[in-house]
Amino acid sequence: MIKPETISKTKPIAASLMANFLLSWTVLPLVIPPFRMYTWRELMDVLLWQGIGMIGWPFGILGGLANLLQQGSLSDLVTLLLVLIYPSMLLLLILVLFSKRARRWYLILLHVLLILSFAAVWYQVLNGYDFMIG
Repeated sequence: MIKPETISKTKPIAASLMANFLLSWTVLPLVIPPFRMYTWRELMDVLLWQGIGMIGWPFGILGGLANLLQQGSLSDLVTLLLVLIYPSMLLLLILVLFSKRARRWYLILLHVLLILSFAAVWYQVLNGYDFMIG
């Protein structure tokens, strides 16, 4: 059973993460080159690719390991870091919710990673993307 004090601590965390999510989804693209207004389609594209990243990161890691075994090399470092953002965010969310120490630093890092994940996806969407290379 969830204790009432746990719920009272979780509400501000959930509110701050939701605010970060909404601002990263709607305002962040206005500060990313090419500095233009986005379309409704691009807004939905970003939501789609963020959802795919949150759900599909294990497949990205498995694909990277398969590439390492077959070709003896990893993908570029940027791709590897982008794939690792999503499990890192999940781990930080668990630490924020259940850790008794350093929660503030975990929460700050979680916010930074959320912004970085949105910035990476927005950059690709605004500049024409091809996520299905290969």
